[in-house]
Amino acid sequence: MNDFADKVVIVTGASSGIGRATAIAFYRAGARLALAARSTADLEQLAVEFGGDDMAIPFTLDVANPDQCQALIDRTVAHFGGVDVLINNAGMIVSGPFEHLQPGDIERQFAVNYFGAVYCTRAALPHLKKSRGVVVNVSSVAGFVGVPTSGAYSASKAALNSLGQSLAAELKPHGVAVVTVCPYFTSGAQLSRKGILRQGSRHKARLEGQQERPPRQAPGTQPVAVVADAILNAAAHRRRLVVLSPFGRLIWRVERWAPWLVDRVLPLAMRM
Repeated sequence: MNDFADKVVIVTGASSGIGRATAIAFYRAGARLALAARSTADLEQLAVEFGGDDMAIPFTLDVANPDQCQALIDRTVAHFGGVDVLINNAGMIVSGPFEHLQPGDIERQFAVNYFGAVYCTRAALPHLKKSRGVVVNVSSVAGFVGVPTSGAYSASKAALNSLGQSLAAELKPHGVAVVTVCPYFTSGAQLSRKGILRQGSRHKARLEGQQERPPRQAPGTQPVAVVADAILNAAAHRRRLVVLSPFGRLIWRVERWAPWLVDRVLPLAMRM
């Protein structure tokens, strides 16, 4: 699928960050879009910018609700006639040392980052089989490494990585490709602003200006537009796994081949 002209693409988490940039990238490639997120006003404005109902429709939902995910797919098919690409991008972060997390925090993390992709994929699958389409799961390099104070986030992304690998094998005979894209640090992603930030969270300290020194941008950080282009290209070439940024790929490889080194470095990173 190298040409997205008139293809029907669903993007969850489309109101901001990577999701918005991805929607723009597919729109420029000629796709018709179903834009899904919790922010109604932002989605409606983006749909208008894309040309209205002929090219884009907004849909307000919480991906943690399976009924709303089914309704998203049903409305998209009723409006556009099918589904060619599903971008499971909606996500949030639970941040803070494990001992400070509250009851329900980890469950919410998995409900959005993992089960949201499960619900949307399950609802879209009959239509993706008809179109021999593509599922793109937007995961994270954090899914390869258990990040201190973001353990719930890392765990949810690790689960998403494993699900993508399994589904890729299961659905290949049906002509459906399952792609997992793992961004590294991304500027403009706004993940912290829609997260659950507990005591001891570095994300919380940055947002509230509690850090003694301004946070340094991690080497290899990529803007959302670069990540969006990578998602589009991964969908076009139906690649099983894409790990972004040279630094992201380095972390991925070191974790695979020298996990002992990662175990030594992570405690040092906590002191930085």
